[in-house]
Formats: sequence, C-alpha cells, structure tokens
Amino acid sequence: MSTITENPTPELSMGSLFFQLSFGKFKPNKLWECPRFRLKFLLRSLAYPVTTFSYMEQMAELPAMRQALLIQGLLPAKIHRPYLCSLFSVKQRAQALLAHYRTLQQLPHTLYQLFLSPVDQTVARLQGKNNAQFDIVCSTGRYDREGEITLVLLYNAVTLASLSFSFIEQQGQRAILIGGLQGPRKTVNADMIREATKASHGLFPKRVLMETLFYLAGRCQIKQIQAVGDNTHVFRSLRYRHSKKEVFHASYSEFWLSLNGEALPNGMYQLPLAMPRKPLEEIASKKRAEYRRRYEFMDALEQQLAEVGGR
Repeated sequence: MSTITENPTPELSMGSLFFQLSFGKFKPNKLWECPRFRLKFLLRSLAYPVTTFSYMEQMAELPAMRQALLIQGLLPAKIHRPYLCSLFSVKQRAQALLAHYRTLQQLPHTLYQLFLSPVDQTVARLQGKNNAQFDIVCSTGRYDREGEITLVLLYNAVTLASLSFSFIEQQGQRAILIGGLQGPRKTVNADMIREATKASHGLFPKRVLMETLFYLAGRCQIKQIQAVGDNTHVFRSLRYRHSKKEVFHASYSEFWLSLNGEALPNGMYQLPLAMPRKPLEEIASKKRAEYRRRYEFMDALEQQLAEVGGR
C-alpha cells in the first residue's frame, strides 16, 4: 500500500480559509476557479452562517480534513448539497463529515493511511473457481455524495459492485452509515454476475463487499452499522429526485433485509456487525464441500485485510 507523502493543506484560520475559498485565492478543485461557483458557496454560507462557519473552523483545525482537501477539493462546500442521506439537514451533514474525519484521526496509522490515500488501494486479491480473480479496492471520495470511502469489487478486472460509507457518531458511539451500494454498469450482463457468484462459491458480489466492511468495522471498533433505504438514499432528496431518477435502480431495502437488517421508523436500516457462519455439521452433506470452499474464500479475504489494516 502506498503511503501518504503529501503534506496536509497548510493550517489556516477559519476566516482565512473561508476568505481564500470565496475569493479564489485558494482553489483545491478546478470548480473553485469559477466565479459563479464561488458566489454560490458564499451565498449558501451566509444562508447557514452558524453551521457553515463552525464547520469551517473545525475543518481548519483537523489535520485529517486538511489532508482530505488534497483529494476532495469540494469538501468545504459539501454541507450545502445533499449528502449521505436524503433526510440530513445542513447541520447533520456537517456533523457527519466532522465525525468521519475525527474518527480517522483516532484509527491506527495503517487504517488512517488506507482511508485517506490519494490513490486507490487494493486491499485484497482473491482467486476463485476456474482461476477467476477478485480484486477489492478502497477508494477515497469516489462517490462523494454517498460517503467518504468506497469499496469496489472487480471480477477479472470488471467492476461488479461498489459500497460507499462514512464513519459517524450514533448515540455517542462510533458507527458506520452506508450511503450507497451500486451494482455494475448496464453494459455488464446478468450472466457475468452469475459467473462471479459461482466463482466465489455462492457469494454475491455485494455480499463480498459487505464481508469486507464487516471486517474493517471490527478493526475500527465500530459499535453500529446503519444504511440508507430505498427512500432515504441521497438521490431521493428534492435536489436530485428528477435529475437522478434514471440513475437510482438499486433495491436497497430488500438487500438489507437479506442480511438480517432491521427497518427503522425513519427509513434507515440497522444492520448486524457481522453475519454468523452456519456450522458445517448443520449443512446437508451434499452442500458441505461448497460451503467449506466458501468459508475458505472468506478466510482468505480476512487474512489479506488483516495484513493491510494491521492486526
């Protein structure tokens, strides 16, 4: 895994950071070169002054957020648009983002490096049936409306699934909120999904990503995992309801229920921290060999994740 060698964005006061962004003196992303974008940022900041300036103040103070600015140059403006969950207010978006980067600073150094890497990191490379190759990649800010971190599953170099999440605080506990779970592009046919599932001994691509998340959650001492449902995905917000109508096709709720998830009154889902394995002796003898290979596949995944994240 490559290391973060760049220096964080130089420490600035809240006022200095806000001024430099608003007037184009500091441009961490090409959009900041656009006067119209900077004007929108200024006006939206003035519409939510208390939340915006508190967020900017803490951003200026948190080394992890200054580091993230090198990767996500729109981070200062992120609270002004729908993020992570369609229900979130501007204040809740700010709280979620700050909680994520505060959590990163408390993680072991290897995990901090992984989750703030400026380039994609392969965290596992597994061999399935018929020499099929599975790669699991960790990416920072790939689908930044759905979470700060994205896990991607590739089958023989073809992307089959991605899962985006952020660290949040829930009732004073360290938690994860999954904001996105995407399948393959339309050009990938159903036969490839079936082929990949067979090659991974019966594990669906999204399930492989969930097993990855479960392991990483344990390494990060996560106490709760929640996920958005069909009606609370960020694309269900008023801003995106029409423009992203053709993009959002996933049946989130159905998948969470298949993982023993519990539907919450607010449209979110409470997920387990892990999926228990059925003992081999309880499995019909004709299926036992397949389950044994599946468990070996999962063990290999955990072993590689342990090497990346540090034991």
